[in-house]
Amino acid sequence: MRTSMNALDEALESPDPSTALAGAWEALDLGERVADAVTWDGTGDELLALTAAQACLAARTLLPLPGSGRPHHLDASDIQPGHGGLAPYADLLDRAHRALAYLAEQDLLQLGEAAAHAATAARALAGVREL
Repeated sequence: MRTSMNALDEALESPDPSTALAGAWEALDLGERVADAVTWDGTGDELLALTAAQACLAARTLLPLPGSGRPHHLDASDIQPGHGGLAPYADLLDRAHRALAYLAEQDLLQLGEAAAHAATAARALAGVREL
């Protein structure tokens, strides 16, 4: 899983807007699937997990579809137990937020709303297992 996360990191940091947008779309897709998985596993706040999933979906619908690639593999066993298990995914969503916010500053206004949804998703997913 680490390799695919590294690829997403590289895409999100790309100076090419289309590559960064594709990375954000894929990060939001992965974040939504992680949030969906933990919504029902009984290990944290289901409402926050659902909020994270919905925010990822809302952000992703504002972005263009990636021109290539395929969704990153996610097996439920990839998600580590405890609060720290969700940290890599919450961090990835935070990086997607920052990439979208940067692109929004470049006069791509619709991306400001997508960035706000990504930030909500990152905060919600980070809080799922805090108790």
